[in-house]
Amino acid sequence: MHHNEAVIDLLACVRQAGGTIRRHGDKIELTAPAPLPPALVARIRAAKPALLAVLNNPSDWHMRHQEALAYWSILHAPDEAVTLAWDEMQIRWHRLHGERFPVGQCAGCGGEIRTAAVALDLADGTRVHLDDLRCLTRYGDRWRYAATLALVGLGMSAPATERS
Repeated sequence: MHHNEAVIDLLACVRQAGGTIRRHGDKIELTAPAPLPPALVARIRAAKPALLAVLNNPSDWHMRHQEALAYWSILHAPDEAVTLAWDEMQIRWHRLHGERFPVGQCAGCGGEIRTAAVALDLADGTRVHLDDLRCLTRYGDRWRYAATLALVGLGMSAPATERS
């Protein structure tokens, strides 16, 4: 499992257990309505450096989200502005922390890409099979889900359409 993928999985496990993780300076702040399983707490402790890297300064993310919401609200209806601002935050998180793939590997299915003629080069530097659009949708769904989990882990609220 990729480094960031493991952190995203850990954030998802904490969320499923009813807890939240936030960064507080150089410390991890864990809150939950009931004690989390000891094995999960051990995973959190072991992943502290990676969690701190992913949960870098939540206030910056919240502030940027508010700026994006104000920007998109100028030209769009409120519901649409909320969605556009959230999309922007997902893209920002993905660009900074998203999973990366070697040039010869499809980001959608993980298979080998043998020639450039059968590949679609994406803006984030990854490639997917051009002859199977399921690869593109799999990759898009996966990175947006990972970004949503990370942003929620920062204490942000996803629009209703993004919640899992």
